[in-house]
Amino acid sequence: MAERPNRPPSGVEIGPDMVLYFGEKIVVCAVKEMPEWESRESARPAIEFEGKRYYLSRRMPGDEDRPVRYELAPWPDFAGIHPKVTIVYDEDYVALRDGAFKKIKPVTGHRTNWRYLYPLLGLFPSAFKENVLEPNGINPLRVSLISSLVAYVIFLAELGCLFFFQFGIFQRLVGPFIWLDYLAVLLLPFDSAVRIYQIFTGVRYPDGFYEWLPKLLWRR
Repeated sequence: MAERPNRPPSGVEIGPDMVLYFGEKIVVCAVKEMPEWESRESARPAIEFEGKRYYLSRRMPGDEDRPVRYELAPWPDFAGIHPKVTIVYDEDYVALRDGAFKKIKPVTGHRTNWRYLYPLLGLFPSAFKENVLEPNGINPLRVSLISSLVAYVIFLAELGCLFFFQFGIFQRLVGPFIWLDYLAVLLLPFDSAVRIYQIFTGVRYPDGFYEWLPKLLWRR
């Protein structure tokens, strides 16, 4: 096995985590759990580190500073097994894990014009947030939270206008379509509440506008 360049013998730090090397395997000593690394519904995620793919072979208890350890083994590419999900473990990943709303670095190194649509981006589906927004340096949790708060503010404004002035915001903007205002009063608070709940319960890619409803109905 070729030597890894510029690597301390004991391992390398990735943010507050420490990665230790044991031959072909590595052990990630983490300060926080990473449940998305574990297999779900027979789909084992691939974990990419330093340009190589691994899979979680064992989870072990750590020490006081880094209480969780993940043993990663090389991904068996020779067997023709292609991962459905690939997780890139690097400093950006750790920063997002430890500070959910921190800024992240785009894959290309350049910011895109998507950021000018922040209040609307959180309404997009979760797959779009994962595959498009996050690689372009837009934190899916931040945009989801902003869109949820904006929707809730619109709901309160609509409620106030309808109660005190007998007209709605959309009615004033686009003419005699007061049904849009009543629809906003009915739909916005529920969607905002569900997506805010997802954000603060650890969902990394919250659902888009009412994306959660078909999932809930299907589960039932």
